[in-house]
Amino acid sequence: MINRKQIVDLLNFSSDSDNVVSFYMGIGVYRSNRKAYEIEAKDMLREAINDAGLSSEDNKLVEADAAKIINFINMEFRGRAKGLAIFASGKTGLWQVFRLPASVPNRCVIARSPFVVPMLKLVDESRRYCVVVVDKEKARLFTMYNGELTERTDIFDVVPGWHKQGGWSQARFQRHIEDHVNRHLKRVADTVFEFYKLEGFGHLVIGGSQETRSRFYRIIHSYLQRIVAGYLTVEVTSNVNDILAAARKVEAEADEKRSREITNALMGSSPNYVTVTGLKDTVRALEEGRVHTLVLVDNHEIEGCLCGDCGGVDVLGAEECTRCAKEIEKVGDVSEHLAVLAVEHDAEVNYVKPGSGLEKADGVGAILRW
Repeated sequence: MINRKQIVDLLNFSSDSDNVVSFYMGIGVYRSNRKAYEIEAKDMLREAINDAGLSSEDNKLVEADAAKIINFINMEFRGRAKGLAIFASGKTGLWQVFRLPASVPNRCVIARSPFVVPMLKLVDESRRYCVVVVDKEKARLFTMYNGELTERTDIFDVVPGWHKQGGWSQARFQRHIEDHVNRHLKRVADTVFEFYKLEGFGHLVIGGSQETRSRFYRIIHSYLQRIVAGYLTVEVTSNVNDILAAARKVEAEADEKRSREITNALMGSSPNYVTVTGLKDTVRALEEGRVHTLVLVDNHEIEGCLCGDCGGVDVLGAEECTRCAKEIEKVGDVSEHLAVLAVEHDAEVNYVKPGSGLEKADGVGAILRW
């Protein structure tokens, strides 16, 4: 699973004179036809190389990187990933492969630095769920993102069988069984919390019988208690599709609530946040390091101006970059550049659903630190 540090490390990758190939591919469509991966990848890479306008020497280097990507897809790529991201620059030694938990649009970018924006949504913790289904003997752990469920691990503890004798012996052995159950649930709770610290997620969904769910809730860390999004009445042995169907209902309700809360905060309905909306004020707050969370409308294009030299962003009509005073050009969508700018300033990036109302303010806003 991708984490924020990996993206920051890629953003910090410096290559003043060498090109980096950033390659993204959605996987599920061609799962039964591996040859189609190769054909699609070759077409994407060829088009990107042709559009890059490279010198003869740079072209040879990039073609070598492209060949390495094709070889990886043919020979090494296995598993149930929904998407693939590869960053390659043979001359600098950069080779990073990420198996993605959700599908991404096919895209190939050749530039002096890695293109990481498609991965930012995957580390938006508010969109990531941990689903744990638990009973007195077993547990199953899943991650869910955009309605896709991936099983991560199995946790299994053997609980001693019930003693058939009556009287004192039965009561004593029942306490012994309960001790094993408590230790099992505690182990599962600790595993979920370690998983949270390692990869992060915005919501926890607990499945199982009502009794076990209540018991497990009381054991988990207090922070995890605060991010429980809902409960599933399913068994540990339930079919994955049944667990997914139940979890999707919880996800849809939580996403709707989250989009509404964030939009209300940005549009001034909540007194508990300091916020700005609109491209101009949001860019200024980003540059000043005041943004805690940048909020963008999913798949919404934001017209603006972009500095090709330093990456500075401004509103339409700007004549020069406020960061370096060089010429700035109009572009059809600056949302990706805003997301990168946010990560560079150690801000979170959240995406809300279209139709939230933020479109009236350029489709962008921010919750501020101060």
